[in-house]
Amino acid sequence: MRFRAAVPSDAEAIEAFLVGHSDTSMFLRGNLARFGPCGGADRNATRMWLCETDGAVDGVFGITTAGFVLVQLPDVFPSVEFAEILADDEINAILGGTDQVHAARQALGLAGAPVQLDEDEPLYSLDLQDLVLPKVPVSLRPATEADKDLLLHWRASYLVETIHFTPEDAIEMAEADVDAMLERGTLMLLEDSSGASVAMTSFNAILSDMVQVGNVYTPDAVRGQGHARRAVALHLDRARAEGVKRAILFASGPAASRAYEAIGFKLVGRFTLLFFADPQSVGAAA
Repeated sequence: MRFRAAVPSDAEAIEAFLVGHSDTSMFLRGNLARFGPCGGADRNATRMWLCETDGAVDGVFGITTAGFVLVQLPDVFPSVEFAEILADDEINAILGGTDQVHAARQALGLAGAPVQLDEDEPLYSLDLQDLVLPKVPVSLRPATEADKDLLLHWRASYLVETIHFTPEDAIEMAEADVDAMLERGTLMLLEDSSGASVAMTSFNAILSDMVQVGNVYTPDAVRGQGHARRAVALHLDRARAEGVKRAILFASGPAASRAYEAIGFKLVGRFTLLFFADPQSVGAAA
């Protein structure tokens, strides 16, 4: 293989490559846009490596400060060199297109490592000109610090339900997650006609051309009433007004899939979220 560590001047070439694989590259693209390709102190900052053929990038992977391995290696099978590069890192998760995540897990010797979450989820895409907007009297507004108690409760519940965190770990993680989303201004609340908050949504990757939807949550008491899809639709309508052309998301189950299909999303593939039960070292479970 021909992997080399990325340097700041590689950012443009990496982005050009990732644009061609955007459906499964939004974490990489978003982190590249925010932090560059060389990592940093933020937990989402990502150290990246690339491989090239005749001077053109044909594969990229990275590891975030939080230990999340992100892969976009469509024509390059991860092997010994891939594992050697990550040998000194603590690995908490692998995210990416399903086939690539499975290959990366094998290459890292972690096929037998205990997992917290291992989900091959349906991946959906939407051209925002085809967005279907709700026809019921609801409104969407940015979340604020005044909403924080509610946001922390909902985010912790989301982490327990979707990523299988323990309640204790979820509470700890929710604080950092909510603070980051409030700082970026991406966290939104849906209110019904009485002004009650009934759902939240956010973008976990934001680029000028495309966004990735995440953190969609409706509390138990008001589920099954279409609030999640309305929150997502109204948030995407705002993004469309700012020039965004496409959206991507992965669905956590059949009900979520039906909700997203109702506002225009189309199934385009599979995306895997692999979270290990404990931090892993390369080859530890080989």
